[in-house]
Amino acid sequence: MKNTEKHPEYIISATKDFSEATNKSQLDSAKAMYIGPKSHIYTEFKKLSTLTGQPRADLGRQLNNYKNVLDQLYRSALDRISGGSDFEPIDMSQPKSYKSIANFGHKHPTSQILSDSYDIFTGLGFAIVDSDEIETDWYNFEALNMPETHPAREMQDTFYIEGSKINLVPRTHTSGTQIRFMENNKPPFKIVVPGRVFRNEDEDATHIWSFYQLEGLVVGEGVSVADLKGTLLRVVRGLLGPEADIRFRASYFPYTEPSVELDCKYQGKWLELGGAGMVHPQVLLNGGIDPSIYTGFAFGWGVERLANIKYGLTDLRELWRPRFSFMEQF
Repeated sequence: MKNTEKHPEYIISATKDFSEATNKSQLDSAKAMYIGPKSHIYTEFKKLSTLTGQPRADLGRQLNNYKNVLDQLYRSALDRISGGSDFEPIDMSQPKSYKSIANFGHKHPTSQILSDSYDIFTGLGFAIVDSDEIETDWYNFEALNMPETHPAREMQDTFYIEGSKINLVPRTHTSGTQIRFMENNKPPFKIVVPGRVFRNEDEDATHIWSFYQLEGLVVGEGVSVADLKGTLLRVVRGLLGPEADIRFRASYFPYTEPSVELDCKYQGKWLELGGAGMVHPQVLLNGGIDPSIYTGFAFGWGVERLANIKYGLTDLRELWRPRFSFMEQF
């Protein structure tokens, strides 16, 4: 039997299968068989390239007519299965097809702050360094001038991993990466280390037990407090706008000397952002860097806290509550 003689039987068979389909799965199978890319009709369409003149025109016209019939059979069956609705039945295993830009999702505020920060820091020549969320006690505390009996540990009230032979902790800050990076790289360098950190906090409007931190480290010859302040001013204005300002307040951190609290002025109010300071000489030594030659500065803040400031939130817990009506406002 020639292919051209097969088409009427093909249409009869397709009519039967489309009419007997009772659900979307059966209908999709029939569609693949009769009008899919491996179907008989499409095989015939491919043969048009081997013909010329009138035979090509006749076969093309015939195949288009059959294809139109098959498409109509499919649409009628789909309309019947969907109850006459203008919409196709929902297949929950498939990604949703959005028809309006208004329905598109958007970045979470924390992700947006991180993304904006990456753009600013890379523009200043910083490298973004990834790191592990599980850290050893040495890198998380001791190498940063916080031995076992140091009172600064109480501020972070750490979780520990039960049964770990080398005293592993879910990191309380990303600062351990400072030591790891210094051990394997020679100055000068500029890095930022983003990541989730964990602390045994009682949650309230300004504290949560797990949050994202963004930390920076710069080490080189002649690095000064002026470099620290100029860098932070550029970053804060890049994130909050050209009218934002910063100030330093004296503070204490075991791994910096001198140490400062960083405040930012945003929309007329001074708000605490994070901590900063010049890298302590002992920390440089712990990282294998000679403090008689090199100096450095470090800084860090909670990303959610910055999102609170930028978006005017009063409770940072809202950032992780599943209230989509709230998140859609951003």
